[in-house]
Amino acid sequence: MGAASEVPHEKTTPSVVHVALGTPDVKTIDDGRVSHRASTFGVDRRVMTTFAVAALCYFNVSGGPIGSEPVFASGGPAMGLIALSVFPFMWCLPISLITAELSTTFPENGGFTVWVFHAFGPFWAFQEGFWFWLAGAVDNALYPALAVTCISKYAPSLATGTASWFVKAAFASVFALPNALGVQLVGRGMIFLSVLVILPFVVLTIWGFAVGDNWSMLGDFRHTDTASSTDSVVLTGAIEIDWTTLATTVFWNCNGFQNVSTFAGEVSNPGKTYPRALLMTVIAVLLTYLLPLSAAAVYNDPLWPTWTEISFSDIAHSLGGDFLLTLVTMSTLASNWGQYSSEMFCVSFQLTGMAESGLAPAVFATRAAKTDVPYLSVALSYVIVLVLTGFDLQEIMAMTNVISSLSQVLIIAAAIKLRVSKPDVHRPYRVPGGLATLVAISVVPVIVSGYLIYSTFSDGGAATIYLVPIVLVVGVVYAFAMKLTPKHFIDPKAALRDEC
Repeated sequence: MGAASEVPHEKTTPSVVHVALGTPDVKTIDDGRVSHRASTFGVDRRVMTTFAVAALCYFNVSGGPIGSEPVFASGGPAMGLIALSVFPFMWCLPISLITAELSTTFPENGGFTVWVFHAFGPFWAFQEGFWFWLAGAVDNALYPALAVTCISKYAPSLATGTASWFVKAAFASVFALPNALGVQLVGRGMIFLSVLVILPFVVLTIWGFAVGDNWSMLGDFRHTDTASSTDSVVLTGAIEIDWTTLATTVFWNCNGFQNVSTFAGEVSNPGKTYPRALLMTVIAVLLTYLLPLSAAAVYNDPLWPTWTEISFSDIAHSLGGDFLLTLVTMSTLASNWGQYSSEMFCVSFQLTGMAESGLAPAVFATRAAKTDVPYLSVALSYVIVLVLTGFDLQEIMAMTNVISSLSQVLIIAAAIKLRVSKPDVHRPYRVPGGLATLVAISVVPVIVSGYLIYSTFSDGGAATIYLVPIVLVVGVVYAFAMKLTPKHFIDPKAALRDEC
């Protein structure tokens, strides 16, 4: 402990969990704060670079243009361009700024669970972690099914019957492999997959702008009577935007920046890495949607009112034949892989962080000796995916949107509360401006979250109406049954005394 006291205080951050898990640039200070500089215990876990974090964030938020087509179909290209130009600045930027501030202030696995604990205590910390883990685990089961849908164009028999489940299970197993082999492999793999996702759409965008001549389509709004003939769009009546579809689609394609906080204990130099990676992701997400969708609208075959979540495949085939369709299909598979693997990574480290801090069974903090992978957390996520691949998840996904929105509101509340209750805690990065600025940029995300909760309950089926209360009750009952108190979060000073 004597050497630790020599560490300068100007680069310190609070530590919530055992500092042995905080790594490799961690030294302890006598007052219990932690400086993320050099390893105290010789455990090299901070290996995630800026590009690796950016790639993981990109797949958690976007994963490519596939699935964004209803943004134009629900409001018209003009409304879609407005939404995609404004939403990143009203939602993505505020959430990424909050994530950057709190991930660098509390750079430990578990992410926003740690933030909520410091703001509101262990009860709400558990609710936050439980909501995210459940929504993420269910969401992840979609990607093997989407991969099967993608290849069914070439082999329709694989999408039906018993064969469908086995093919989904095979995709789930292959997609999960990087998570079982090591943290660095996941980071490098996401960088590689992001290139595979983006390049085909660079080709589609350039080709679409070069060949297309329907530039006036970019000024179209959806009308009460929006009809499509063989080669033109006929708009009559008043402007009528499908606000629910527009909002949910934009939210779905722009949400997830906070997820990368869950593995903060694995990130090298988090004070600089997180702000850079999150800024890179905001820019990448903005360009990912605006350019390919605009090029597709200018080419306009098939016509924009007919677009669905998988219309980019039809657009690619119409524009560039089998060659471009094959490229977009490869991009879609790479996107499914990247979204699946990155979300499993975040969900697994969320559970591991909760286990490390006493909010989940300690067994989920167990790591493999050679790869340092929290293999039991990964295995649980994988098993849940295998179970859910046999079900129709559309109704369940509406439930996860509600849970995700509740989680987001609690994160924002925690960020504001921490500015008030812990103003003197060192923040290597902070949202520019004072408390008033933080509150101001949080208004729109809270309103959007509230609207999504309301619209989902208004338009949702029985699964949403019944599953959401069940999930909320289960979280509350578990927290009371475990009698969660602040002692469940490990005192770093006490942990150090035990080690010494």
